[in-house]
Amino acid sequence: MNNVILIEDREEYANKFKREAKAKNINIVHKKSLEGLKKLLPEREHQFSAVILDIKCLLVDDQPMENANFIGAAMTYLNQNVPSFPRFILTGDDHEFHQWGRHNADEKLFLKTPESEGELFKELQYCIDNCENLRIKREYPKVFEVFEKGWMDAQSEAITLKIIKEGEKERDFAKFKGICAEIRAMQERIYKSINAKDKSVVPDNKFKPNGMIKFNDLMHHLSGYPVRRIPTNTVYQNGAIVNISNAIYWSCGEYIHDDPSRTYFISHNTVKSMIYGLLELLIWAKQYLR
Repeated sequence: MNNVILIEDREEYANKFKREAKAKNINIVHKKSLEGLKKLLPEREHQFSAVILDIKCLLVDDQPMENANFIGAAMTYLNQNVPSFPRFILTGDDHEFHQWGRHNADEKLFLKTPESEGELFKELQYCIDNCENLRIKREYPKVFEVFEKGWMDAQSEAITLKIIKEGEKERDFAKFKGICAEIRAMQERIYKSINAKDKSVVPDNKFKPNGMIKFNDLMHHLSGYPVRRIPTNTVYQNGAIVNISNAIYWSCGEYIHDDPSRTYFISHNTVKSMIYGLLELLIWAKQYLR
């Protein structure tokens, strides 16, 4: 989970840096160009804690020589797509270091020297220790195993992280609607992911033509109960999971739609309970997603 991106065109130096980082329990994902950076960010932002950029590097992987325009292009790309993502600049050129530093005082620059690299590793460790996404993953390792193992896609991981982060801090009832909608949508993604892996667990006939789940039919199927004379021979979910699934589906559904006659307004505690229920559902689903 201690993943850092390194954009560096010199393979020899990148391998050396990776070895030093590994000794400090930091995993370096190396790409050699701006093209490589774009393959990781912003789509996989939630999987990394920082990015290190060489000042002179390649714009595309098959470019024969480094390009001085790289750092400007890379910074523009980061500013437009992940402006708050931690970034560090590393160079072996003293002149470039001082020249670029004078005009970019807010950026964190480091030289390719043992002393300066040592300071860079301290900065990276700080990012890792304080990265919100990594904190959440450390707190719920059994949940995020489903994503680390590739059993569900990166977009589902990003949605789950967003739900947890928003649900932890939100206290405004008016904003619960959006969180509830995301929880319900993630619940459906779980069942659709199982359907893609094992149709005996979640059959195709448990979906409507528009892709929406026939929720009651699916719950009966997973519980081993016959629906419309179609018997289910296997019980796939125990009673606790049945009740958790129903609570997520119906309680979140209650607050996805506005009701002008509503007189009782749920508190943050209900939102937290729905999030914890979703996390339990992810743990349960792992057995069918492997």
